Amino acid sequence: MTMPRDYQALILIGIPGSGKSTQGRILAALPGIFYWEAGEVMRAIDAHSAIGQLIRQHSAQGELIPDELAVSLCLDDLTARVKAGEYRPATDLLVLDGIPRTVKQAILLDEQIEAIQVLHLVCDDVERVVQRILRRATEQGRADDADERVLRHRLDIYQRFTTGVLDYYPPERIAPIDAFRSPAEVFDQILHIVIPILNGIVNLLPVDRSTQQEDA
Repeated sequence: MTMPRDYQALILIGIPGSGKSTQGRILAALPGIFYWEAGEVMRAIDAHSAIGQLIRQHSAQGELIPDELAVSLCLDDLTARVKAGEYRPATDLLVLDGIPRTVKQAILLDEQIEAIQVLHLVCDDVERVVQRILRRATEQGRADDADERVLRHRLDIYQRFTTGVLDYYPPERIAPIDAFRSPAEVFDQILHIVIPILNGIVNLLPVDRSTQQEDA
């Protein structure tokens, strides 16, 4: 018998530059959604700590951090958010951005997080993505995206490791999203998937009978 997981999540997957973070932050503004971005959590770790130095060493080379570490940091941070009252698993839809990035990460996460839907932001034109990221690096002063050699290596890492994650999940859970449309159009595609999920969560919540009687 399958044991219930601690969390249910919607997972954002897409090539670097596909707009995952943009869409995730828009989703975060909706009631009932808790958005978790791996990059933001990793950057917040003390750069002088052993873990911080390891993370920055891998990031500077465009490499992925070890699978066990990535999953451990994710689960530990989610636990802390729950304790702080920022994230309420019973009522909030968790949106994961930046994890899992390998099949092994997906397997490890699957022990505690049920992926109820995977949003695949599809970008087939790699050169167009490269130019988009380089332009963003200039506009936002993001040094981590300014090195084209490292950037192209990150894209290669995605093709070699992260695309396999899409084969790990059942096809019926994967929703392709055309990421080359305008941000508003991309969000519209996502909303058509997310709204029924949010409605389902609301319908599962216990009804306060005393409130109903007072209203009557």
